[in-house]
Amino acid sequence: MSSTLRTYGRYIIRKLGSTAFVLVVLSLIVFLMVRLVPGDPLAGYYDTQGMPSDTKIAALRAQLGLDRPWPVQYLTWFAALFRGDFGDSLTQPYSVGSQIAKRLPYSIELSLLSTLIAIAIALPLGLLAGRREGAWPDALIRAGAFFAISMPSFVIGLAIVLTNSRTLRLRLVGAVPFAQAPLDNLRLMLAPALVLAFPFAAELVRYLRANVIEDLKRPYAVTLRSKGLTRGQMVSRHSLRNSLVPLSTVVGLHLAALVGGTVVIENVFSIPGMGQFLIQSISASDYPSVQGAVFVIGVIFIVMNLAIELLYPLINPRIGEV
Repeated sequence: MSSTLRTYGRYIIRKLGSTAFVLVVLSLIVFLMVRLVPGDPLAGYYDTQGMPSDTKIAALRAQLGLDRPWPVQYLTWFAALFRGDFGDSLTQPYSVGSQIAKRLPYSIELSLLSTLIAIAIALPLGLLAGRREGAWPDALIRAGAFFAISMPSFVIGLAIVLTNSRTLRLRLVGAVPFAQAPLDNLRLMLAPALVLAFPFAAELVRYLRANVIEDLKRPYAVTLRSKGLTRGQMVSRHSLRNSLVPLSTVVGLHLAALVGGTVVIENVFSIPGMGQFLIQSISASDYPSVQGAVFVIGVIFIVMNLAIELLYPLINPRIGEV
Protein backbone atom coordinates (compact mmCIF):
# COMPACT_ATOMS: atom_id res chain seq x y z
CA MET A 1 0.00 0.00 0.00
CA SER A 2 2.77 2.45 0.98
CA SER A 3 4.66 1.59 -2.21
CA THR A 4 1.57 2.38 -4.27
CA LEU A 5 1.11 5.72 -2.49
CA ARG A 6 4.77 6.65 -3.06
CA THR A 7 4.46 5.81 -6.74
CA TYR A 8 1.30 7.87 -7.05
CA GLY A 9 2.96 10.72 -5.12
CA ARG A 10 5.89 10.79 -7.57
CA TYR A 11 3.40 10.73 -10.43
CA ILE A 12 1.57 13.75 -8.97
CA ILE A 13 4.80 15.70 -8.48
CA ARG A 14 5.84 15.07 -12.10
CA LYS A 15 2.48 16.22 -13.40
CA LEU A 16 2.40 19.33 -11.19
CA GLY A 17 5.88 20.29 -12.36
CA SER A 18 5.00 19.94 -16.04
CA THR A 19 1.75 21.84 -15.48
CA ALA A 20 3.58 24.75 -13.82
CA PHE A 21 5.92 24.95 -16.82
CA VAL A 22 2.99 24.92 -19.26
CA LEU A 23 1.28 27.73 -17.31
CA VAL A 24 4.39 29.90 -17.62
CA VAL A 25 4.55 29.20 -21.35
CA LEU A 26 0.85 30.04 -21.65
CA SER A 27 1.34 33.39 -19.92
CA LEU A 28 4.22 34.22 -22.27
CA ILE A 29 2.19 33.29 -25.36
CA VAL A 30 -0.79 35.38 -24.21
CA PHE A 31 1.46 38.35 -23.46
CA LEU A 32 3.22 38.20 -26.84
CA MET A 33 -0.02 37.53 -28.72
CA VAL A 34 -1.46 40.86 -27.62
CA ARG A 35 1.80 42.78 -28.08
CA LEU A 36 2.46 41.46 -31.60
CA VAL A 37 -0.96 42.43 -32.96
CA PRO A 38 -0.51 45.39 -35.35
CA GLY A 39 -1.75 48.73 -34.08
CA ASP A 40 -1.63 50.79 -30.92
CA PRO A 41 -2.61 48.92 -27.72
CA LEU A 42 -4.44 52.09 -26.65
CA ALA A 43 -6.68 52.13 -29.74
CA GLY A 44 -9.70 51.05 -27.69
CA TYR A 45 -9.09 53.88 -25.25
CA TYR A 46 -8.93 56.43 -28.08
CA ASP A 47 -12.22 55.15 -29.52
CA THR A 48 -14.11 55.70 -26.25
CA GLN A 49 -12.29 58.69 -24.74
CA GLY A 50 -11.21 60.56 -27.85
CA MET A 51 -7.67 61.35 -28.91
CA PRO A 52 -5.88 62.99 -25.95
CA SER A 53 -2.86 65.27 -26.12
CA ASP A 54 0.63 63.89 -26.63
CA THR A 55 1.43 64.64 -22.99
CA LYS A 56 -1.59 62.68 -21.77
CA ILE A 57 -0.79 59.78 -24.11
CA ALA A 58 2.75 59.62 -22.72
CA ALA A 59 1.43 59.72 -19.16
CA LEU A 60 -1.10 56.97 -19.91
CA ARG A 61 1.54 54.75 -21.51
CA ALA A 62 3.76 55.26 -18.47
CA GLN A 63 0.86 54.47 -16.13
CA LEU A 64 0.17 51.20 -17.97
CA GLY A 65 3.87 50.37 -18.25
CA LEU A 66 3.81 50.41 -22.05
CA ASP A 67 6.92 52.59 -22.14
CA ARG A 68 9.01 49.85 -20.51
CA PRO A 69 10.92 47.05 -22.28
CA TRP A 70 8.81 43.98 -23.06
CA PRO A 71 10.61 41.70 -20.55
CA VAL A 72 9.84 44.18 -17.76
CA GLN A 73 6.21 44.48 -18.91
CA TYR A 74 5.86 40.70 -18.94
CA LEU A 75 7.35 40.19 -15.47
CA THR A 76 5.17 42.97 -14.04
CA TRP A 77 2.03 41.47 -15.59
CA PHE A 78 3.00 37.92 -14.57
CA ALA A 79 3.58 39.01 -10.96
CA ALA A 80 0.19 40.74 -10.92
CA LEU A 81 -1.49 37.49 -12.02
CA PHE A 82 -0.46 35.84 -8.74
CA ARG A 83 -2.34 38.57 -6.88
CA GLY A 84 -5.41 38.00 -9.04
CA ASP A 85 -4.91 41.40 -10.66
CA PHE A 86 -5.70 41.35 -14.38
CA GLY A 87 -5.62 45.12 -14.70
CA ASP A 88 -8.38 47.56 -15.64
CA SER A 89 -10.40 47.76 -18.82
CA LEU A 90 -9.36 50.52 -21.21
CA THR A 91 -12.88 51.03 -22.54
CA GLN A 92 -15.18 50.36 -19.57
CA PRO A 93 -15.15 51.53 -15.92
CA TYR A 94 -14.39 48.14 -14.36
CA SER A 95 -11.50 45.86 -13.53
CA VAL A 96 -10.92 42.87 -15.79
CA GLY A 97 -10.90 40.53 -12.80
CA SER A 98 -14.37 41.63 -11.70
CA GLN A 99 -15.79 40.91 -15.15
CA ILE A 100 -14.14 37.50 -15.30
CA ALA A 101 -15.52 36.63 -11.85
CA LYS A 102 -18.99 37.75 -12.99
CA ARG A 103 -19.01 35.98 -16.36
CA LEU A 104 -17.04 32.79 -15.77
CA PRO A 105 -19.78 31.02 -13.74
CA TYR A 106 -22.18 31.27 -16.71
CA SER A 107 -19.68 29.63 -19.08
CA ILE A 108 -18.77 26.92 -16.57
CA GLU A 109 -22.43 26.15 -15.88
CA LEU A 110 -23.27 26.02 -19.58
CA SER A 111 -20.30 23.72 -20.23
CA LEU A 112 -21.14 21.39 -17.33
CA LEU A 113 -24.82 21.19 -18.21
CA SER A 114 -24.18 20.49 -21.90
CA THR A 115 -21.56 17.86 -21.04
CA LEU A 116 -23.88 16.05 -18.61
CA ILE A 117 -26.64 16.03 -21.21
CA ALA A 118 -24.23 14.73 -23.85
CA ILE A 119 -23.03 11.91 -21.59
CA ALA A 120 -26.61 10.96 -20.67
CA ILE A 121 -27.46 10.70 -24.37
CA ALA A 122 -24.24 9.07 -25.55
CA LEU A 123 -23.71 6.31 -22.99
CA PRO A 124 -26.80 4.20 -23.73
CA LEU A 125 -26.72 4.90 -27.48
CA GLY A 126 -22.98 4.29 -27.89
CA LEU A 127 -23.06 1.04 -25.91
CA LEU A 128 -26.15 -0.14 -27.79
CA ALA A 129 -24.62 0.65 -31.19
CA GLY A 130 -21.42 -1.22 -30.29
CA ARG A 131 -23.30 -4.22 -28.92
CA ARG A 132 -25.62 -4.42 -31.95
CA GLU A 133 -22.98 -3.78 -34.63
CA GLY A 134 -24.46 -4.07 -38.11
CA ALA A 135 -28.07 -4.32 -36.88
CA TRP A 136 -30.77 -1.71 -37.49
CA PRO A 137 -30.29 0.07 -34.10
CA ASP A 138 -26.62 0.55 -34.99
CA ALA A 139 -27.46 1.97 -38.42
CA LEU A 140 -30.10 4.31 -37.01
CA ILE A 141 -27.82 5.60 -34.24
CA ARG A 142 -24.92 6.14 -36.66
CA ALA A 143 -27.17 8.10 -39.03
CA GLY A 144 -28.39 10.32 -36.19
CA ALA A 145 -24.83 10.90 -35.00
CA PHE A 146 -23.70 11.84 -38.50
CA PHE A 147 -26.51 14.39 -38.80
CA ALA A 148 -25.77 15.91 -35.37
CA ILE A 149 -22.06 16.31 -36.17
CA SER A 150 -22.73 17.74 -39.64
CA MET A 151 -25.11 20.45 -38.42
CA PRO A 152 -23.28 23.54 -37.05
CA SER A 153 -24.30 24.45 -33.51
CA PHE A 154 -25.07 28.07 -34.36
CA VAL A 155 -27.52 26.94 -37.08
CA ILE A 156 -29.39 24.78 -34.57
CA GLY A 157 -29.33 27.64 -32.06
CA LEU A 158 -30.69 30.19 -34.53
CA ALA A 159 -33.38 27.74 -35.66
CA ILE A 160 -34.52 27.24 -32.06
CA VAL A 161 -34.59 30.98 -31.33
CA LEU A 162 -36.45 31.85 -34.56
CA THR A 163 -38.94 28.99 -34.22
CA ASN A 164 -39.65 29.96 -30.62
CA SER A 165 -40.17 33.63 -31.56
CA ARG A 166 -42.84 32.63 -34.11
CA THR A 167 -44.63 29.93 -32.12
CA LEU A 168 -44.11 29.35 -28.39
CA ARG A 169 -42.72 32.82 -27.63
CA LEU A 170 -40.91 31.57 -24.55
CA ARG A 171 -38.00 33.54 -23.15
CA LEU A 172 -34.94 31.64 -24.36
CA VAL A 173 -32.33 34.40 -24.46
CA GLY A 174 -30.50 36.08 -21.60
CA ALA A 175 -29.46 34.65 -18.25
CA VAL A 176 -29.90 35.14 -14.52
CA PRO A 177 -27.49 34.05 -11.77
CA PHE A 178 -28.19 30.57 -10.38
CA ALA A 179 -28.02 31.84 -6.79
CA GLN A 180 -30.62 34.50 -7.54
CA ALA A 181 -33.22 32.34 -9.32
CA PRO A 182 -32.22 28.66 -9.77
CA LEU A 183 -35.28 27.59 -11.77
CA ASP A 184 -35.15 30.56 -14.14
CA ASN A 185 -31.44 30.04 -14.54
CA LEU A 186 -31.83 26.38 -15.54
CA ARG A 187 -34.76 27.16 -17.83
CA LEU A 188 -32.72 29.75 -19.73
CA MET A 189 -29.61 27.54 -19.84
CA LEU A 190 -31.42 24.43 -21.10
CA ALA A 191 -31.80 25.45 -24.76
CA PRO A 192 -28.17 26.54 -25.33
CA ALA A 193 -26.95 23.51 -23.37
CA LEU A 194 -28.93 21.19 -25.65
CA VAL A 195 -27.52 22.92 -28.73
CA LEU A 196 -23.97 22.35 -27.46
CA ALA A 197 -24.74 18.82 -26.24
CA PHE A 198 -26.01 17.32 -29.52
CA PRO A 199 -22.76 17.40 -31.55
CA PHE A 200 -20.69 16.33 -28.55
CA ALA A 201 -23.09 13.47 -27.81
CA ALA A 202 -22.72 12.37 -31.43
CA GLU A 203 -18.92 12.34 -31.11
CA LEU A 204 -19.13 10.33 -27.88
CA VAL A 205 -21.54 7.84 -29.47
CA ARG A 206 -19.14 7.16 -32.33
CA TYR A 207 -16.20 6.97 -29.94
CA LEU A 208 -17.94 4.57 -27.56
CA ARG A 209 -19.23 2.42 -30.40
CA ALA A 210 -15.73 2.01 -31.85
CA ASN A 211 -14.26 1.17 -28.42
CA VAL A 212 -16.94 -1.41 -27.65
CA ILE A 213 -16.58 -3.11 -31.03
CA GLU A 214 -12.79 -3.25 -30.66
CA ASP A 215 -13.04 -4.53 -27.08
CA LEU A 216 -15.44 -7.31 -28.01
CA LYS A 217 -12.91 -8.63 -30.55
CA ARG A 218 -10.01 -8.90 -28.09
CA PRO A 219 -8.79 -12.38 -27.06
CA TYR A 220 -10.04 -12.09 -23.47
CA ALA A 221 -13.51 -11.23 -24.75
CA VAL A 222 -13.56 -14.21 -27.10
CA THR A 223 -12.57 -16.45 -24.18
CA LEU A 224 -15.29 -15.08 -21.92
CA ARG A 225 -17.86 -15.41 -24.71
CA SER A 226 -16.91 -19.07 -25.07
CA LYS A 227 -17.66 -19.48 -21.36
CA GLY A 228 -21.23 -18.30 -21.84
CA LEU A 229 -21.20 -14.51 -21.38
CA THR A 230 -23.51 -12.67 -23.75
CA ARG A 231 -22.48 -9.54 -25.71
CA GLY A 232 -24.66 -7.47 -23.39
CA GLN A 233 -22.92 -8.84 -20.29
CA MET A 234 -19.51 -8.27 -21.88
CA VAL A 235 -20.36 -4.65 -22.63
CA SER A 236 -21.76 -3.85 -19.18
CA ARG A 237 -19.09 -5.71 -17.18
CA HIS A 238 -15.93 -5.11 -19.21
CA SER A 239 -16.17 -2.92 -22.33
CA LEU A 240 -17.63 0.08 -20.50
CA ARG A 241 -14.89 0.07 -17.86
CA ASN A 242 -12.17 -0.39 -20.48
CA SER A 243 -13.48 2.72 -22.24
CA LEU A 244 -13.45 4.92 -19.12
CA VAL A 245 -9.83 6.10 -19.34
CA PRO A 246 -9.92 7.28 -22.98
CA LEU A 247 -13.51 8.48 -22.52
CA SER A 248 -12.58 10.60 -19.49
CA THR A 249 -9.90 12.30 -21.60
CA VAL A 250 -12.37 13.17 -24.35
CA VAL A 251 -15.01 14.42 -21.89
CA GLY A 252 -12.56 16.40 -19.76
CA LEU A 253 -10.84 18.16 -22.63
CA HIS A 254 -14.16 18.89 -24.30
CA LEU A 255 -15.54 20.33 -21.07
CA ALA A 256 -12.49 22.57 -20.69
CA ALA A 257 -12.63 23.66 -24.32
CA LEU A 258 -16.33 24.51 -24.01
CA VAL A 259 -15.62 27.21 -21.40
CA GLY A 260 -13.94 29.27 -24.10
CA GLY A 261 -15.62 27.62 -27.07
CA THR A 262 -19.17 28.77 -26.39
CA VAL A 263 -18.55 32.10 -28.12
CA VAL A 264 -21.18 31.76 -30.85
CA ILE A 265 -23.85 30.12 -28.69
CA GLU A 266 -23.43 32.68 -25.90
CA ASN A 267 -23.97 35.44 -28.44
CA VAL A 268 -26.97 33.70 -30.06
CA PHE A 269 -28.68 33.26 -26.67
CA SER A 270 -27.31 36.50 -25.14
CA ILE A 271 -25.56 34.72 -22.27
CA PRO A 272 -23.06 37.04 -20.53
CA GLY A 273 -20.29 34.44 -20.33
CA MET A 274 -16.60 34.36 -21.15
CA GLY A 275 -17.17 33.83 -24.85
CA GLN A 276 -19.31 36.93 -25.16
CA PHE A 277 -16.84 38.88 -23.00
CA LEU A 278 -13.94 37.87 -25.24
CA ILE A 279 -15.75 38.90 -28.44
CA GLN A 280 -16.76 42.26 -26.95
CA SER A 281 -13.21 42.89 -25.73
CA ILE A 282 -11.68 42.08 -29.11
CA SER A 283 -14.20 44.31 -30.89
CA ALA A 284 -13.37 47.18 -28.53
CA SER A 285 -9.58 46.64 -28.81
CA ASP A 286 -9.51 46.33 -25.02
CA TYR A 287 -6.20 44.50 -24.71
CA PRO A 288 -6.16 44.01 -20.87
CA SER A 289 -9.57 42.30 -21.10
CA VAL A 290 -8.51 40.15 -24.07
CA GLN A 291 -5.31 39.20 -22.27
CA GLY A 292 -7.13 38.27 -19.05
CA ALA A 293 -9.92 36.33 -20.76
CA VAL A 294 -7.59 34.26 -22.96
CA PHE A 295 -5.29 33.49 -20.03
CA VAL A 296 -8.14 32.32 -17.77
CA ILE A 297 -9.61 30.13 -20.52
CA GLY A 298 -6.17 28.62 -21.10
CA VAL A 299 -5.66 27.98 -17.38
CA ILE A 300 -9.00 26.16 -17.18
CA PHE A 301 -8.02 23.94 -20.10
CA ILE A 302 -4.62 23.12 -18.54
CA VAL A 303 -6.02 22.49 -15.04
CA MET A 304 -8.74 20.25 -16.44
CA ASN A 305 -6.13 18.27 -18.34
CA LEU A 306 -4.12 17.94 -15.10
CA ALA A 307 -7.19 16.68 -13.24
CA ILE A 308 -7.77 14.04 -15.91
CA GLU A 309 -4.16 12.85 -15.75
CA LEU A 310 -4.32 12.64 -11.94
CA LEU A 311 -7.46 10.52 -12.19
CA TYR A 312 -5.89 8.07 -14.64
CA PRO A 313 -4.05 6.00 -11.99
CA LEU A 314 -7.24 5.71 -9.94
CA ILE A 315 -9.02 4.20 -12.93
CA ASN A 316 -6.05 2.17 -14.16
CA PRO A 317 -3.26 1.85 -11.51
CA ARG A 318 -0.70 0.71 -14.11
CA ILE A 319 -0.61 4.24 -15.59
CA GLY A 320 0.87 5.72 -12.41
CA GLU A 321 3.76 3.23 -12.56
CA VAL A 322 5.01 4.54 -15.91
